[in-house]
This record gives sequence, structure tokens and C-alpha cells, in this order.
Amino acid sequence: MYYPILRPAAQRQLKKIKQADLVIGLPSYKNPQIAAHVARVALQGAHQFYPHLRTVLINADAGHQPATRQAILSQVADSRNGNLVVSGRYEGLLGQGSASAALLDAALALDAQAIIILDSHNQAITPGCIAGLAHLILENKVDLVIPRYRRWTSPDGAINDLLAYPLLRALWGQAVRHPTAPDFALSSSLATAVLDEDIWATAVAQQGLPSWLVSYGITGPWRVAQSAIGERWASPFSPQTNGRSHNLAQSFAARFCDLVSVIFDLINRYKSTWQSVQRIRSVPTLTHFAEDSHDSLITDPDDVVHLHDQLALGWMEYRSVWQTILSPDDLALIEALASLSADQFHFPADLWARMIYDFAVVFNKGEVDPVQVVGSLLPLFQGRKAAFLHEVAGLAFVGREGTIGAQAVDFEEMLPYFKKRWNSYTPN
Repeated sequence: MYYPILRPAAQRQLKKIKQADLVIGLPSYKNPQIAAHVARVALQGAHQFYPHLRTVLINADAGHQPATRQAILSQVADSRNGNLVVSGRYEGLLGQGSASAALLDAALALDAQAIIILDSHNQAITPGCIAGLAHLILENKVDLVIPRYRRWTSPDGAINDLLAYPLLRALWGQAVRHPTAPDFALSSSLATAVLDEDIWATAVAQQGLPSWLVSYGITGPWRVAQSAIGERWASPFSPQTNGRSHNLAQSFAARFCDLVSVIFDLINRYKSTWQSVQRIRSVPTLTHFAEDSHDSLITDPDDVVHLHDQLALGWMEYRSVWQTILSPDDLALIEALASLSADQFHFPADLWARMIYDFAVVFNKGEVDPVQVVGSLLPLFQGRKAAFLHEVAGLAFVGREGTIGAQAVDFEEMLPYFKKRWNSYTPN
């Protein structure tokens, strides 16, 4: 399948611009105010740090109505780069990955040296984020830069901290702290290679691109680095207004399933990598553009009682699926945990690691529908998050990071279990 591209009107604008040194790409969907804010700050950063470069900001919007596109164009009209802003819709599946593909294609048409993709929901963006992401690419020192946020406490941040980070760190043997970050920067060479991959009809085209991209970079011949760029907090992704809580829950569940499906697919694709991992290596990290931040207490907006309730409900809905995935002993542990009161609830990190490996094996090698495997993992994730919030309650940044790091060690220590189960597994 061909990768998504911008529609003809935007393509004509690109032809008039002809060339750019730095392209800032901005996927968007029904979020005019925040997307406009992100665009404005991004252009401020480009002007502050790279006034000598020709910068083009390109917006790939999925909405049928022009509100977001108009908001971006109106907000940046007074900037010095106002004539180098392109906003248009794209062809392809609805999703951050599809929009990013259209933006990469547009950046390559302008022969850009560096390409930044920004999340249009990130309200914590600062001008320094632009330099933090672009610097090493422009210096031709790396091909992929992933942000290392000072803190990221949204529900999506929890997927990163409790699942993607410890799992991918153990599998690939490299410690990329935020592999699901929707902000990143690429070289033109890497962008060209990414567009040639046959992924644009999969979950990668929806919300799974970042973890796929990190894995592709680490396991391939590409130079990968991190950059400390400060905090990240974002508005809810759901554009709906009626039944908002329900819609947000559905939106999060869809993103969870996309992300986990992509990661579990990668396990099979790159099995030669994790089967030979011997030790964990650190990834080069740029700290020059890090934002100052006080070591304050971390708070999380999620309701611990609600998360605990989701595990109990999951036990009733998915018990038959879990019986085909988990060992009888672990299934009994989950039953016991689900019956605990919220104030007594706990969910051991080593049990969580072992279960993730079990789910990954059955997703790839079992007879259960992979979609059902991933869907049934969500209430277990919510249970693990409820326990994690208890564990880090009252801790400052360093304490929370230490707890996440200890969990990552559990995933590493459980890797021999995963290898044995993968190699010996036979479907029932």
C-alpha cells in the first residue's frame, strides 16, 4: 500500500516554496486552539534557534471542517515565517501515523535536512523543544531523536512507563526512556526508508508509529539518540463533547490496542534481536536544551478506585481468554488481586512483567484472535496502573523514576522466562 500524502492544494503550495532546511510537521484533528498554540511556539523556537535556516511548518489535518487549518494559519500569520506555513488534509487512514507519513513525504519534497514531527495536543511545548529535537539531526550526528520528557503523567504516559519502556528496553537492549513519544525528529535518509516500509495499512498508521519507529531505528543501521526537552502534558484526544467521559475512555482503549498490537508485532519481526540480548546499553542523550524543573511531587489525574474496578470487571468479562494465556497459578493470583479492596490492592511488578510476556507469546503464536488478546490486556493494565499509583503516591520525580526503573529490571530478569516460553509454546 502506498503511504499517505497531502492533498493537491497543499502539494501546489509546496512546489511554490521549493526548498526548506528544517520542516516542522504537525498532525491535527479537531483541536484548533491547541494546535494553533503548538504551531506558534514551534515557529518561535525555529526563529529563536535557527534564524539562518529556511523553516517550513506543515500541518496535516484529518478533519473535514477547516476550523483547525484556519486556526493554525491565522495564529502564525503575524510570524516572520508566516509565508512558509502549509496546511492541508491528507489521503489515507485516519491516524497520527498516516498524518506523519504525509508530512515526511512533504518534507522530502522540500529536500529538508531535518524533519520534526510534533504532537498537536502537547500544551507544554516550549521553543527549546525545537532545538532539542533538531540539533543532532542538523549536525548530522544521528538519524532519529526521541524526547526524554522530564515528566509525562497522562494515561498515554502510563502506557509508556508501565509497558512500552520496560518491555522494549529488555527486548532491544537499549534504554530509550519514552519510546511511545509522539514528538520526534528524523533525518531525510531515515524518512525515506520509513516511507518505503509496508506499514501504512496497519496499526502503525493509526497510533503506533512512535514505538515502531524507535524499534526500527534501534534494530537497524540507524543512529538513535534522546533529547531532554522538559515536561509533556496534553489535552484529551477525543474531539467529542457529548458523553465526553465515555468517548475519552473509548479513545484511550483504541490507542492502547494500537500501541500494544504494534509492539507485539515487532517482537516477532525482530526476534533475532531479543534472543541475543546480553545487557542493557544506554542511548546517547542530549541535555543542552533541557528545561529547568523543580523536583515537585508528581500527581496523576486518574482515579485509582476506577482503575481497580476495571480490573474486577475485566475478570468477569475476560476470564475465559486469560485462562488460555496465563498459567493457573498466575490466574489464581489475578483472581485474588481483583477481590481486594482498593485500599489493600497491590499488583507485583514481576507478575506484570511475566504476564506481558505471556500475552506477547499468545498474540504471536496462539490460536486466540490477536485483537481479543490485546483487548483483554487493558483491564490488567488498569489494575497494574492502580497499584503503581499507590506505589509512587507522595514521591517526587526521582522516586517515581526509581520505581519505573525497578520495574524495568523485572522485565529484564524475566527475559529468560520469555525466551523459554516462546521457544517451547504450542497452541492448545
